[in-house]
Amino acid sequence: MGRGRYPARLHVTAPPPEIAARYYRSWPAHELYHTPERFPPLSAEGLFGRAAPLTLEFGCATGEYLCTLAAAQPTACFVGIDIVAKPLYRAVERAVALDLTNILFIHADARLIYQRIPDAALTTIILHFPPPLLRNRQRNQLLVSPQMLACAARTLVPGGYLSFLTDHPDLFALMQELLPAFPALRAIPASPAELAVFESHYHRRWAARGRTIRGLRIERVDNL
Repeated sequence: MGRGRYPARLHVTAPPPEIAARYYRSWPAHELYHTPERFPPLSAEGLFGRAAPLTLEFGCATGEYLCTLAAAQPTACFVGIDIVAKPLYRAVERAVALDLTNILFIHADARLIYQRIPDAALTTIILHFPPPLLRNRQRNQLLVSPQMLACAARTLVPGGYLSFLTDHPDLFALMQELLPAFPALRAIPASPAELAVFESHYHRRWAARGRTIRGLRIERVDNL
């Protein structure tokens, strides 16, 4: 999900049908809410037709981070979700330029996507630099929420993990406040190596402004 005016400044157009068929899906909110069964399961089998490790990024924006991972791991599958369509058009352009065969982008509300993810379908969830939205009237729009953590506890394979990065101290504190309610999840600070594995647009942007980047590796415990 874009923050600030960055998405509005993108000069992109919707992908043509033949490219969209390969890389892009639009799952309208009203249909997801009323008839979720019309959409395929969000799993490697449901979306790619094969069994493979699956990484899901919530709020993938222009797909810079996810495309880098997909290029480095051609046998795994990757799905990016964003509630704003325009950045996803740029994400598709990246995937085309790299000729990726293992990635898909979905224009949808992540909070309605949770119900379409089967149990133990995900190896990794990525939640990097989500908008804080900490004003009271926006609290129900937060991606850092009990609903998202419940989804992670249910849909990650044992040993899988949620990668969380933020430059916003209140959002980091909220994540720490929510985690004790989910004993299936164990959080450890992100290592320097994890923080430096690849810096996305937002990572570079907020770090350049002198903001402290905080991170957690939230693992699915396999011995419950």
